[in-house]
Amino acid sequence: MRYLAGLVFLVMLAVPGTTAAAPPTVPAVLERLAAVPDGFSGIVGVWRQGQPVHLSAHGRMTSPDRSVRWASVTKSVTAVLVLQEVDAGRLSLDTPLSTYLPDWPVNGDATLRQLLMHTSGLADLSDSPDADADGMADVYQGQGPGWRALCERPARAPAGSGFTYNNCDYRVLGLILESVTGEDFETLVRTRIGEPLGLSSLRLAANEAVSEAFDGTRPEPQIDVSAYGPAGAMYGTVEALLAFDQALLDGRLISDDALAEMWKAGPESGYGGLSVWVFPVTLTACGVETRVVERQGAIGGVQVRNLILPDLDVAVVLWTDQATLDFGQTWSGEGLTIDLLAAVVCGEGD
Repeated sequence: MRYLAGLVFLVMLAVPGTTAAAPPTVPAVLERLAAVPDGFSGIVGVWRQGQPVHLSAHGRMTSPDRSVRWASVTKSVTAVLVLQEVDAGRLSLDTPLSTYLPDWPVNGDATLRQLLMHTSGLADLSDSPDADADGMADVYQGQGPGWRALCERPARAPAGSGFTYNNCDYRVLGLILESVTGEDFETLVRTRIGEPLGLSSLRLAANEAVSEAFDGTRPEPQIDVSAYGPAGAMYGTVEALLAFDQALLDGRLISDDALAEMWKAGPESGYGGLSVWVFPVTLTACGVETRVVERQGAIGGVQVRNLILPDLDVAVVLWTDQATLDFGQTWSGEGLTIDLLAAVVCGEGD
């Protein structure tokens, strides 16, 4: 099987007492990371054609197999669970959310597609009180009204009126999944994704306040990451995220039609798909033009970039515990992220 080598590598990392070979590396990636001003702290992983070709830990990250915060990359996991239900005929992307949650009081005419694309108009969880003024809303620190009360506030805009990013969209999608399947979100993640793919590190955040990363030179505020739920509460290794990406590429999670819907994007939607952004880039270092499917995440001091190059069968994960690190914007064709993609693709022969 084309992903067998990657699966064996994951198993060797996961089994206590097993001595795994040193992770592979791409020299051009290490060279670019070494040039980051003030140093890079984080984990970088790359798979090509179903096999691991790079895995490295830097700075405060002493091990590349540490379980880390996926932040809003969680939204792609939630989107896959929704699309599995679409494949099964129990959900429809263009059906109003009120069909599945009759008691939901705000913008009940918003469709599942609009929730997935942040065009539902719902309130923004992050736009809520921060009593101690530490830069983190009270709801994300286990204080004040719960997420549902905040998401049920008056809508910011009518459903379908435009892009308004918010975590309420995916919190509501989690409620819909639980209503339709009769299973809680954590169980769905475990039984639909974690267990079938053998991802033992996959979990949702515990209900506790933690400080795991840095905002500049200071530790981030205490954060109850579980408050993000289906919008951002996932933890797992970088290798587990790469294995999730590969399972999408291999058609092991959703149908080809569902994947086409997930990754359907163009200028008319701001290149937004379902939980991801999909756009063309040119890697000028070697003149390669390709599509990039990107999902960014950031909570507190953590930043993550999950990138799939479907036409090249490449997946790249960049994770850092530095809130101030400038990854750049991939679509712009410049910055650290695009440089690392070029190092992977153009430095293939290193």
